[in-house]
Amino acid sequence: MRILYISILALVLLVGGYIWWWFQIASTMETLANDWREQRLAEGYEVSHDPLTTSGFPYRVRIDTENLSISNPSHFQKPSAVFSRFWAVVQPWQVHHVIFGMEGESQINWLDGSEAKKLDLTAASSLGSATFNKQGRIQATALDITELKAIPSWRDPMTAKRVQVHGRPGPRNSDQEGDDTTASDQQIVIRINDLIIDGMASFPLGKHIEEIALSSRLHGTIKRLPSRQTVIAWRNAGGFLDIASLKVIWGKGHIDGSGRLAIDEKYFPSGEFKSRISGYEDILQALVRTGKINNNNARTIGTGLNMLAQDDKEKGKYIALPLIAQDGGLYLGPLYLMPLTPLFKDG
Repeated sequence: MRILYISILALVLLVGGYIWWWFQIASTMETLANDWREQRLAEGYEVSHDPLTTSGFPYRVRIDTENLSISNPSHFQKPSAVFSRFWAVVQPWQVHHVIFGMEGESQINWLDGSEAKKLDLTAASSLGSATFNKQGRIQATALDITELKAIPSWRDPMTAKRVQVHGRPGPRNSDQEGDDTTASDQQIVIRINDLIIDGMASFPLGKHIEEIALSSRLHGTIKRLPSRQTVIAWRNAGGFLDIASLKVIWGKGHIDGSGRLAIDEKYFPSGEFKSRISGYEDILQALVRTGKINNNNARTIGTGLNMLAQDDKEKGKYIALPLIAQDGGLYLGPLYLMPLTPLFKDG
């Protein structure tokens, strides 16, 4: 009988201890959320939201809020974002891993010079996760969005069946010292399926991009919101994007390759990309059809490409030449293809 009493007491203590632990985690999450808000306010941001609610007992701790608004009125672009509903979940036995999501409509606003711009976003689901180190800094993030619809105020809408983004600190070199909180390089992986860009029906390859898959490493840090000043500072500090692999399936054109991309002093993309391009004959025809190049240039380029083309028994002819962005132009090997657009306008 004594053993039974001891067993019951141990069970009661265990259950009571877990309940106490769960409420401690819930309280900690609310404290962290409030601390994050206070830190942003101290940095000049404006943050507001409806009261936090806690749920999920006993297997998880969930924090919900609605009408989450974040803005930075001191920034020259005055960026702001509004989310209809935001939630975050942790499991009591894995508090350094947070799962989060957004529901309903979201809106992002900013100034482009004197022009106010707006981006409305909706999705069937928007799920993410983040892991934190012992110092409370984000180590890795992931975002998975399905049935995304983006409505910019300055152009036609865009939709995507699925968008996946993963980011984490890049591997450290053996001569780097300190903990992982000082790492500046970031590994970035992006995959987009069935991207449709309205208003681009007359674009050479059409408005439907079947797949974009990018695996890259961003060297250097672009601080805060990317803008002319922050991108220039990143470039001047030697920043560049190292593309380990890129795959694009757009119309009848297929591009695979790797390379390096930076920004030159006139804000044009600059770099060299080792590429394997199939469907190049269809791409040339599309460029002529949409008036990007004339027939004479197309024939010259086509003749040169045919002389350099290789044959794949499964995928047909392909070109294995460097794709070069230089001096505001795009070149395939020595062949000039088309002009590029600068990242920022002068002035």
